[in-house]
Amino acid sequence: MDYSGFEDLVVDVSDGVARWRINRPEKLNAMRTPTFYEIMELGRMLQADDDVRAVVGTGTGRGFCSGADVSGPAEGETPRVPTRAERNDAVGVTGIAFAMPDLDKPTIAAVDGVAAGGGMALACSFDMRILGQGARFLTVFVRRALGPDCGLSWFLPRLVGPALANELFFTSREVGPEEAVRIGLGNELVDDPEARAMELARELAQAPPLALLAAKRQVLRSTGLSLRAAVEAEWAAQSRASGSSDAQEGRLAFAEKRAGQFTGQ
Repeated sequence: MDYSGFEDLVVDVSDGVARWRINRPEKLNAMRTPTFYEIMELGRMLQADDDVRAVVGTGTGRGFCSGADVSGPAEGETPRVPTRAERNDAVGVTGIAFAMPDLDKPTIAAVDGVAAGGGMALACSFDMRILGQGARFLTVFVRRALGPDCGLSWFLPRLVGPALANELFFTSREVGPEEAVRIGLGNELVDDPEARAMELARELAQAPPLALLAAKRQVLRSTGLSLRAAVEAEWAAQSRASGSSDAQEGRLAFAEKRAGQFTGQ
């Protein structure tokens, strides 16, 4: 699949891993209107690309994403006019909240700079976050007299709990990398988060895709389910997976003491 048509994103695919980055370092990767729509389009493309088995997202330079670009168009830049469908969409640019969660493959954010506002929401929308020493998170919205958007009011309480989420929304205080890992915003703190994220993504790209998909969907849905409904959903997914070619290969690989070769079939 050709990923060369984006203005604000850089994408490459190798060894089953798609790595993408917001490429606006002069703005700490703040998202202008086209950036939001490119991220949504990228999500649809990655979902359709069977060569992609895992996804890593990051930012260029010293910021992950500083949120929405509120500075307006640059001199000489023609503002993008949303299409009729976009103008009538129920969520507008905040649909980036779905770009990574809707992927049927694992996603990892490599964060080694500021992730603020919508940028923090974007980071939290990945399945995992690998942090560098420069990572810092700010909800920001209260400083602009706004409420949360881009899904952060859903992601953040799931990661850190409702009381701490309220504190971070109300105060918009900065959360550094050590605290972020301790409270659940980050999975690991390393010196080179992008290298570690790519290492983990390559490992996941060799794992059975249907099993990863089942786990991802169950985690996303479990909060809104009763225990019985969650167990029933697990059983239904397990019943489907157990008859797959991958499950047969997993049993053979275990018996033969070798690495499995999984195809998603």
